[in-house]
Amino acid sequence: MKPILRKIDTGGDYSFSIREDIHPYLYHHWHYHPEVELTLIRQGKGIRLVGDSMQPFEDGDLILLGANVPHLWRSDSSYFEPSSDLVIEAIAIHFKADFWGEAFLALPEMALIKKILERAQRGIKISGRTRAYITEKMEEILHTQGVARIEQLLHILNRIATSEECEPLASTGFVQMFNASHADRIDQIFNYTFTHFKEPLSIHKVASAVNLSPHSFCRYFKTRTLKTYWQFLLEVRIGHACKLLIENKRNISEIAFESGFSNLSNFNRQFKTVMQLTPLQYVKAYTANPQL
Repeated sequence: MKPILRKIDTGGDYSFSIREDIHPYLYHHWHYHPEVELTLIRQGKGIRLVGDSMQPFEDGDLILLGANVPHLWRSDSSYFEPSSDLVIEAIAIHFKADFWGEAFLALPEMALIKKILERAQRGIKISGRTRAYITEKMEEILHTQGVARIEQLLHILNRIATSEECEPLASTGFVQMFNASHADRIDQIFNYTFTHFKEPLSIHKVASAVNLSPHSFCRYFKTRTLKTYWQFLLEVRIGHACKLLIENKRNISEIAFESGFSNLSNFNRQFKTVMQLTPLQYVKAYTANPQL
């Protein structure tokens, strides 16, 4: 499948959309849309893909996405269990970058906001005090009417534009090469990987699942994502391991096998390669800094 073009309904009475979502889980397909998106995960855990960036998300995750940036949020596997009573809560704002008019966006006073919308083409993760401020404003804007909605959005964007607590997500190279019409099968590959990453996997097995030869699969995946499939699979497994380490409900050997690694020494080595910390160091660092 290619990234799905989503149609965002702003409603007849408003120039942009804001909504509150409460669902048993998130499983948004790899998709994009012409609207800029600001998403707050009020409650929930899982994996977030933005372009060629893949990171775990958790309560408080706040992301600004530029127009047509491909992305995906998928809840942790525990949300899909039949007995699960978990829920995902999120607030999402969608707006066209020029919904207030090109002349307004071209005003000198709007220069910083225009620049942050351009930077959002790589996706931006917002943290710290900036995140706390915007979280409060997004809760307020849910209940705001009239011109005050636009004022609130301007305040939010201005705060992001003047903040140093913003981290780009996708690489510059991905933004330059992304072409939605060429991204067929990526959603299938992601879905297959998220479903089977705990199992022994081979290139032949994954390639067969998406009807490609192993050679074509490797070339296709590297061209579309700027990373090898093994790099991607390792990131999925390490991301899952990080979640289990934070939960502190299993020992490290159990976490290694639960995350798809066949032995503990390989897990420790690969974890340090990706995270620059050993699993034990990661737990200590997270305990000291939950924003890690």
